[in-house]
Formats: sequence, structure tokens, C-alpha cells
Amino acid sequence: MRKTIITLIMLVTFCFASVAAAAANPFSDVPANHWAYGAVKKLADAGIIDGADGKFNGDKTLTRYEIAQIVARAVAREDRANAANKLLINKLAKEFDNELKTLGVRVTSLENKVGPLKIDGWFKYRYENAETYNSVYFTKMGYDTPTKVRSRNEIWVNIANQFDGTTRFEGSLQNETASDNLDDSGIGSGSIIVKKAFMAYQAGQVELSAGRFFPTIGKGTLMSTPLMDGGHVAFANSRVSANLYAIHMSGQDINYKAGDLQYNFSKDFNMSLAYVADKQKAYYDSAAVGFEYKGIPTIALTGEYAVNRCDFAKTKSGLDDPYAYFIKAQYKGANPFEVGSTGLWVQYEKAADGFDLYANASPNAWPTAYNWSAGSGGGSANNLKGFSYGVETTLAQRMVLTATYNPLKSFNGQTERKLITGQLWYLF
Repeated sequence: MRKTIITLIMLVTFCFASVAAAAANPFSDVPANHWAYGAVKKLADAGIIDGADGKFNGDKTLTRYEIAQIVARAVAREDRANAANKLLINKLAKEFDNELKTLGVRVTSLENKVGPLKIDGWFKYRYENAETYNSVYFTKMGYDTPTKVRSRNEIWVNIANQFDGTTRFEGSLQNETASDNLDDSGIGSGSIIVKKAFMAYQAGQVELSAGRFFPTIGKGTLMSTPLMDGGHVAFANSRVSANLYAIHMSGQDINYKAGDLQYNFSKDFNMSLAYVADKQKAYYDSAAVGFEYKGIPTIALTGEYAVNRCDFAKTKSGLDDPYAYFIKAQYKGANPFEVGSTGLWVQYEKAADGFDLYANASPNAWPTAYNWSAGSGGGSANNLKGFSYGVETTLAQRMVLTATYNPLKSFNGQTERKLITGQLWYLF
């Protein structure tokens, strides 16, 4: 039996520097190593801004005036930003305050801005065809059949409100109905579930929040699960972001400690450290190291390696260090606002039996046949191995079609974990 030992070492130096807002020449170049370039690139990647010339390339120096134009766009679109990116916008606005005033942008009101209530979301139709070795992968137990076909209709609504420059609310509601070939028709009919609902207070680069969360830890191997009640502390600047959670999953008698640290080495490369454990370390005592690389044109590479050292996972798997890992390569992608845009991806994943007993892994990082019985709504890094393939394309404005094929097997290769899906999304 293979024995795997992982040692996670990352030395991260937090550098806090205050730059005086002197009256610099607005047409002088901003040095190539200035932190503003990394901050602008992060906002561009998030779709908040597109740069002073229509597209931020990140391969040339810009003047203070040019960057101020970019920051002005970020200020105008601040409602699109998450908590970490709002911190970056505030920091950029302070750095280029004089230039923004010249442009007539009122940044002094940004920190005290009261945002209107924002509502968006999506509707999804999903077809699933799964083969597995027993019934525990299905919502309703008691069936012993090798194949299950299901269709699902799901609506997801996001609600957000920025009360002032320091306090905000975020929430998500879900309703789902499903039917299949095993007499499970109408599952979830009429039920509205609060997947996320929390209040947050921002103090500088730190945010404190309490309520119900949907945390994604690291790259998703250890946790990406809604219905997590508790508290959260976050820190973010242009290079580093960190999260700490003390949470309890609704419906489970388990308390979790979870956290991660993400460091941007460059505009194209970042790494993460992550940790998740239940209070007694009965089922989870897990650590992971992950990466994301976008330095190859039109290609994005993502991966993560993790171990779970709890006694249950060791006993269940027969390994000294039960492990899970995935590596994914994606070519381009479907932009819901660009008709005809298309993406392809291929992934290899492998996870020991007992690694993720409660299926907390991200369905994006770990698509499996567990999709309709897990709290995560589709992820499970547990007792499987094999390749996954996917394609996505934008059929019309806000309408995306995706298809996946996952010819997976159990960790020992003896049983099937095959899954085929087709999904039609509409964003509103």
C-alpha cells in the first residue's frame, strides 16, 4: 500500500508600507514593481475593470493619470466587488486621490457610500446519469441499482446590501425540485433554503462577520459548503488574503475550524495553504497546499494536494497518510455575456476512502456522483480516482450550456463512479 507523507512549508512575509500621497506628476510613469499593478490586475481578473485602454495587459508601465482612469472605473463598479476587492479599490483610491480629483471622481464618499439592495442569481436545469456501486450516493436510500437518472430544476437568488462604508449584508436563497427513475419525484418541491446569510464589518484591511456562510477553503479540496453557521475573520491586501472560520454545519453535529492563506507571487501565479478540522478531529484533520497558474495564454492550471490525518480516515483507507489531490487544465471559458465563447477542461482526481466522509469538497474541484446528497451540492473528495472532462459554451446573452463526463472508479479501481451531466444556466 502506497504511503504518502506531505510537508507543507510556505514562508510568507507580510509587508505593510505606507506611501505618502504627495503631489506627484500625474503623467509620470508608475514604477513597474509598484503594488498598484497587481491590484489592478486582480480587479481586472474579477471582471470589475478592463483597463485604461479598454484592456489591461499588465505588460507595460502606465502613468499615474492612466491608472487613475482605471481606478475611476473600479469606483463606479464598486458594487460588483467582493469584500477583498473592495479593500483594493479603497486602497487604490487613496493612492491616486489627487489624480482622481482631477478627473472629477468623488472618492471621499466611497468609504461612507450607502449602496442599494442588489439582487441577482441564476436558474439551472440539470440532467444527471450516474453509475455507482451502492445507494449511499443518492438522496433517498434503500435502492440497490447500478444506474440512476435524474433531472433537476434549481433557482438561486443572491441578495446583498452595503449599508455604509464598513457594514454590509450578503445572503443566498435556493429552491430545487427533482425527479428520477427511482420514484423520487418532487424532491425539494416548495422548499426555500437559506444557503448563506451574514453581516460583515470592515475595519481597514480586516473584516469581521457572523451568520451563515458558504466558505471555499484553499482550492476546494477540504471545503466548499453552504449552511455553515458561525464566525469569520478575513484579511486582504494586494498580495495576501487570509480567512479563519469557526463554524457548525446546519443539520450536522459537527463543529469545524477552517482557514486558508493565499499568496499572489505574480499576476499569473498564486499558492494557497488550507486547514480544516472538526472539534474532536474525529473525521477531519486535514491540510492542503494548492496553486493556480495563468501564465500560458488561454490556459489555466489549478491543483491541490491534501492529507487527512484523523484516525477514521487512516482506518478506513488503510493508509498512514490518507490523501487526495486533483490537477485541472482549462482552455478558455464561456463568458455569459459573449455569445459563442467556449471553454474546455480536463482533470485528474484521486482521493482515499474516508478522506471526505461528509462530502464537503467543492463540486467545481471535485465533480462526482455524490451530487444530490452532499451538503456541498455536488462535491466529494472520497474513495475515487480518474479523469473528468467538460465543455461549456454561451448560447445567448446570460445563457450557458455545460456538459461533463466523469468516468471515475473507486480508489482501489474495483467499482464504478461514472457520471454524465448536462446543464443549462440562465443568469439574471
